[in-house]
Amino acid sequence: MKHMRCEVPQLIIHNAAVHTLDGADTVAQAIAVSGSRVLATGEDREILPLAGAETRVVDAKGCSVIPGINDSHNHMWEAGMLMEGIITFGYQSIEALAREVGRRVAAMAPGEWLQGGGWVESQFVEGRMPTRYDLDPYSPHNPVVLERIFSTCCANSAALRAAGITRDTPDPPGGTIGRDERGEPNGLLFRSAKQLVRDVMPTAFGESKFGSGERIRAAIRRSQEDYLRYGITSVVEPGVTPSMIRAYQRLRDAGELKIRVNLMPCWHGFAINEDEDFSDRLVPELGLYSGFGDHYLRIGSLKMAIDGGLTSKTSLRTWNYKGETEIKPFPLRLDLEKLPGWVKEAHDGGWGVGIHVMGDVAVQKAADAIYAAYRANPADRRHQLVHCYYPSGDVLNKMAEAGMILAAQPAFIYNEADGYPALLEEAQQRTFLPLRSAIDAGVPIALSTDMPSAHHNPFWNLYAAVTRKGMHGHCLGEEECITVSEALRAMTQGGAYMTFEEKEKGTLQPGMLADLALLDRSLVDIPAEALRDITVQMTVVDGKIAYEK
Repeated sequence: MKHMRCEVPQLIIHNAAVHTLDGADTVAQAIAVSGSRVLATGEDREILPLAGAETRVVDAKGCSVIPGINDSHNHMWEAGMLMEGIITFGYQSIEALAREVGRRVAAMAPGEWLQGGGWVESQFVEGRMPTRYDLDPYSPHNPVVLERIFSTCCANSAALRAAGITRDTPDPPGGTIGRDERGEPNGLLFRSAKQLVRDVMPTAFGESKFGSGERIRAAIRRSQEDYLRYGITSVVEPGVTPSMIRAYQRLRDAGELKIRVNLMPCWHGFAINEDEDFSDRLVPELGLYSGFGDHYLRIGSLKMAIDGGLTSKTSLRTWNYKGETEIKPFPLRLDLEKLPGWVKEAHDGGWGVGIHVMGDVAVQKAADAIYAAYRANPADRRHQLVHCYYPSGDVLNKMAEAGMILAAQPAFIYNEADGYPALLEEAQQRTFLPLRSAIDAGVPIALSTDMPSAHHNPFWNLYAAVTRKGMHGHCLGEEECITVSEALRAMTQGGAYMTFEEKEKGTLQPGMLADLALLDRSLVDIPAEALRDITVQMTVVDGKIAYEK
């Protein structure tokens, strides 16, 4: 038995498979929790005698107990906004999605907006993007805007009217208004054209523009309740603005944060609007650096971004998409010539950086900038390459040497892989998000969902990391698959390591924070195809039961 101290636990879970994730990957039979910490793990015969009159004893019936999921790249406040409307992941046809839109607006007042998002065209049997013609029959009097996972949205006719978009509206700089064969807007708005409807949507991005942060706080309250249902106990929120930080701090002060949150302030390349960007002000003026805060709310790395998305064809790369003979130009999100200086400034000032990179060129540029800063000042900052779809062998070696973390989202495989045969050559499919190669090269891995770019169900994420399969079964190749144990560690301990909290959470060893999830089955020898069907029976945060099925 591994035991912390002589105390009476308030919770014991026994007859379980307790994945402690200690150095030996010990699977214990029982776990005891006292206060906010793990008291002991061991066999039933060792743990059960610790129970007192007030101890709650739970029979797990052979199911697994895991450390709480640490979703290390997740836009929780934005997820809460979507939950107010409609989350579009998982609908397998446009018709089914349109019917759900109709069901939702039937309960709304005429003129009230319905917002949602998360779709990608490969999830639909129709094999195309939805248009206003799909939504209009079900929502004639309510504006509806459904965001694709990146760069595009679908607006119905009522939303287009509210935004004043007609056949005579010109394409804005950096964007395109989708049109039908007659030249009429079809409801699809690409890149900067999305802003035309965003400007009239009742969405609270920040107090500076909308006057109140209550809607942000309400969104966070809403999303954290749903996250607890999935065993998520920690989140890294990337790209936060001053008003978002204020909202999180007010929730923390009021005792309303139920999930541990690590905030990544938006820096170069990641501003929602200019007024909300920290820009050059942050490093020299704030007087803080990564790690400021407590166990429930702290400041992490700075969020940066270079390129766009893969399926939107805005990744900075050397190769062509299927059927294309040239790389079409698109605007980058920051000045690449200034990137090394910005990274060095952050690194020397005590900050880590997490840089959004997708294409192989963007990945190389970010890795080179971080590597140069590290070699000049070899301090442990745990910088991250976020997404990092196509790292070369040189990049992986530099990441391992400089301690860079691959902040990856296998959930994108589950969402998008079924559409990749039409988009990517086989070589680009097989080398997409090479987790096996990264682990073998000694690169630390932290897995996340990037909700709302993918669903926050961590077990879809687990399934995709292990199988490299999309929701309809297309496999990107087995060479880059990782094991259940490796993926589980990256979904829990990986995020804690990324935020310098590996001595406090991410394992179930005595003395660690008692954040854990009781699953509905055992992970020991589980068939890979069953991973995506896992549900959570109980979630414990800080030693308290935060969710129970």
